[in-house]
Amino acid sequence: MAKRNFIIIVVLTILIAASTCFAADSYQWKLDSVENNCQIYTSTVPGKDYIAAKTTCVIPARMEVVGMVIRDIANYPEWMEDCKETKILKVLDDENDVLIFWFRQHITLFPDRDVVLKSKGKSNIEKGQYLFYGDPTNEMNYNSGKGYVRMPSLNSLFTLDWIDRERTRVTLMIDPDIGKGVPSLIANRLIKKSPYKSLREMMKEVKKSKYIESAKTSKLNKIVEDGIKSGFLK
Repeated sequence: MAKRNFIIIVVLTILIAASTCFAADSYQWKLDSVENNCQIYTSTVPGKDYIAAKTTCVIPARMEVVGMVIRDIANYPEWMEDCKETKILKVLDDENDVLIFWFRQHITLFPDRDVVLKSKGKSNIEKGQYLFYGDPTNEMNYNSGKGYVRMPSLNSLFTLDWIDRERTRVTLMIDPDIGKGVPSLIANRLIKKSPYKSLREMMKEVKKSKYIESAKTSKLNKIVEDGIKSGFLK
């Protein structure tokens, strides 16, 4: 029995590690450029023609306000680069931001892409962080009926790092597999700038009163306030 339990633990550990490999930052990130004080990085991805990319910006907003913008998946087309449409398919655990949604991406001169993703939120307030994952899932099938090209995968991660009560360091990382039909040279050019363009637009979203007001009574506000009281956040 002990041996069987040990095997189960090992298998679960492997599965957890596999599901969070993107968050483990195992990429070989290289600074590509700096624009408007935002750092743009790229990394090759073993076995793929497409690169991964990430951008880090300091956003003049409270952590919980940024969190409310990210949680509002229905509004992604307003600010996320090349996102033309989203649809929440199922809420699995609202408290931990676990839900399944459909995401449509536009690529000029090529058929639009789509993918079904599963989101998840994770707090690490001792380190002053809150993470929002987005990973492909087969838990639900969804067909828009529009003939979009299904992306083989799209992994993403928002990392919110505490600076102070009115500023948050936000990093958006993406590792997409756009699928057949788009030359890698064109795809990689789009991928490289996508996180940067998205975060620049996010800076407009965090100024909206609907996010500022809703953040005041949000669970992330409580997490932040508890972190301040405990001395983790200063």
